[in-house]
Amino acid sequence: MDLDKLYSIAEKENILVINFKMKNKAIIGKIDKDYCIGLNYSKIDNSREEKELLAEELGHYYCDCFYTIDTDETIIRKKEYRTKKWMFTTLASASKIATLKEKGIKYYYEIAEELNISEELAMQACQYYKENNYI
Repeated sequence: MDLDKLYSIAEKENILVINFKMKNKAIIGKIDKDYCIGLNYSKIDNSREEKELLAEELGHYYCDCFYTIDTDETIIRKKEYRTKKWMFTTLASASKIATLKEKGIKYYYEIAEELNISEELAMQACQYYKENNYI
């Protein structure tokens, strides 16, 4: 999925995406009944990274995986895991990776290049799919 499509999803869901100066690169929050994603564009290196950050924050929204700084670390890890699963299926689905492997693409850097994602995300997605018998 490309970056424009992710912004379209946010717009469709009435999630405002703003430039937000903060320590982190990205955050999602809820004020009253409205959601907002803050991206610190000054800390984002390229559109690929922006896409991954936006997808992760949308994953928090779709998986209802919100927490505060006071949340127990175990709960945070579980919520982050569910969010990552959403991001994997959105940016690097098991079927896309399987199709690439059928074409002879087998290295993480090749998968990353084909899907316009980071090599780290390609590796994490492949490991997740292998561990869960998707590929």
